[in-house]
Amino acid sequence: MREALRRALRRRPPLRRLLRDLAREIPAAGGAVYLVGGYLRNVVEGREPGDVDLLVTGLSYRRTGDVLRSLSVTVPGIRKVVAAGRHFPVHRIAVDWGKEHIDISNARAGGRPRPQRPGAAPAETTESGASLPVPAPGHPWPSADDDREAVDDAARRDFTINALLFRLAPDRFVEDGRLLDPFGGIEDARGKRIRCVGKAADRFREDPLRIVRAIRLKNERDGFVLHPGTASAIRRLGPRLLPTVSPDRLSVELVRSLSADPAGTIDDLRRLGLLKVLLPKSGRDANRAAERIARRYRFLRRSLGAPLPVPLLLGNLLADFPLEAAVAAARRLRLPDLRSVASTLRCLHLLTHPETLRFPRAETESALLATEDTRGWIALYRAVQHTGKRPARDLNRFIRKCRTTPFIINGIWLYKNEFPEGPGRREILLRVREETLAGKVTRPIDAMRLAESMR
Repeated sequence: MREALRRALRRRPPLRRLLRDLAREIPAAGGAVYLVGGYLRNVVEGREPGDVDLLVTGLSYRRTGDVLRSLSVTVPGIRKVVAAGRHFPVHRIAVDWGKEHIDISNARAGGRPRPQRPGAAPAETTESGASLPVPAPGHPWPSADDDREAVDDAARRDFTINALLFRLAPDRFVEDGRLLDPFGGIEDARGKRIRCVGKAADRFREDPLRIVRAIRLKNERDGFVLHPGTASAIRRLGPRLLPTVSPDRLSVELVRSLSADPAGTIDDLRRLGLLKVLLPKSGRDANRAAERIARRYRFLRRSLGAPLPVPLLLGNLLADFPLEAAVAAARRLRLPDLRSVASTLRCLHLLTHPETLRFPRAETESALLATEDTRGWIALYRAVQHTGKRPARDLNRFIRKCRTTPFIINGIWLYKNEFPEGPGRREILLRVREETLAGKVTRPIDAMRLAESMR
């Protein structure tokens, strides 16, 4: 682990220098500093490290800020230090070498007491009576004097693979540092398990968003599974807790999971009884709806590769709903890029229900040529038709025909010939284009006569 961390930091010299300075200054002020979170987890898993999160113990939030601001004056690479964090305060360091930032939090005081060692007195409980997480067998507590506060903070985290800590040493900050794994996160990473810290039910009650985060973490990793206890708690508590989550927070986790493995995400939501919570209008047979959605995702991945564009990813999720219900569901879930998602849904409705259009050829051409992702829209249309066992039109051939069929009249011609302004002009253009694409109007004089007859 230490060698893997050393290699990862060697590839990012500015970050290495900043961590070295923090590892000196925080202990000099009476505290200790730990690498935590996704960066450390990814190093353990052999993945590319992402954002850097640090934990400070032994110092107050204000004192930590004073130390960081003094560093920003003397240490190169720190652009600014700001207070941030909606749920609990952190200090965010903006750096000069890129768009990334480093979050530094203080160990959360109070709340859950420190768990007991295996074989010691019975585990303590919170005031609410919930039992506390205990270390995994073979993972004894580190020195209580040095690391108790950090481990107590880790006990509040969601999953064991996110509860790893690496204490940075003041001198050789990596070589003399210490890895703390009180909950068996490394074993779970090697065993490809997503497991809650302590009792899964308690972790999900503390923050129900963790229900979807567990699914996202699983689907971002090849071959990972949910620990049976974690999956059981999701199945039991998810339908009741998930509706309490802020839609803005939930949509972020949902989109990330779908982007990583769309079909796998849908399969998990179905299996755990959550799809009918997210999409209550999917009907009584949510299982059959989930199978259709997952099959379409597989079709799209074969056609377009990965990752799928977000509007297609979310358009497919809602493709079985009537158009207005689908757009309403997208708004309720606070899905990102709502305008593009709604546009995708409208185009899909147009392609799958040409019988509802007055000018099916002209309106289909207008919709397809107006988008930047014609190929994606056609792939989604084909996926819907294929899954529904309905024949699909050759829209690529149709577009080629449209591009080789010139427009005989346009809006400028209508303006010059003093046609009245208003929706009537659009109807004239669509009617003339429809007849042109159908081969009924081939000469300019015929197009002009048709337009004049609609004046």
